[in-house]
Amino acid sequence: MKLPSNKYCDRLYADYNVPMPIITHCIAVAKLGVFLAGKLKEAGVEINVALVEALCRVHDAFKAASFKELAPLPEANYIPMQDEINFWKELNKKYPNMHETLICADVLKDGFPKFAKLVEQIGSTRNPCYLECGIEIKIAHYADWRVQFDKIISFDDRLAYLRDTYWSGENELWDERYEKEKELEREIFEKLDFEPDDLAV
Repeated sequence: MKLPSNKYCDRLYADYNVPMPIITHCIAVAKLGVFLAGKLKEAGVEINVALVEALCRVHDAFKAASFKELAPLPEANYIPMQDEINFWKELNKKYPNMHETLICADVLKDGFPKFAKLVEQIGSTRNPCYLECGIEIKIAHYADWRVQFDKIISFDDRLAYLRDTYWSGENELWDERYEKEKELEREIFEKLDFEPDDLAV
């Protein structure tokens, strides 16, 4: 399978005016994903570490398209540039109400058709098919859900943030989702010789 290299991802960020906080998040997620994938490989799990890294590097590249506005982010010391705002408007016009990973899959489909199909599988928050997918997608998802901006935090803290941000008022649906996410965490760490909270910094 042809995969986008880190150099390609860097060019993708530049060509699509990806805001810096999103870039640093994707890179931090990739670092964690590669670490977990490497440890699982050492433990005897068959896993494509390069695929994990590529999935992590692109998973939120088009996150800005899901924002209602491209606003300053004081906690990340970020003020949007005019080029970023203009491109954000273009993305919203071209991909209205589309999840960021589905936008990414569309952008990548010609150059990386098989990889783009995998990117599609991490593009749903309401029908989390990635929980039944291959280990690479599971690790990319878990790494993403452990990284707040560019810092690793506890899974429970991250889940609480995601609940409050994206699932407000949907407690019953969230409770079911929470249990599935914790099952995924147990599945990953039952093969490792350290605990999930050992990742937090």
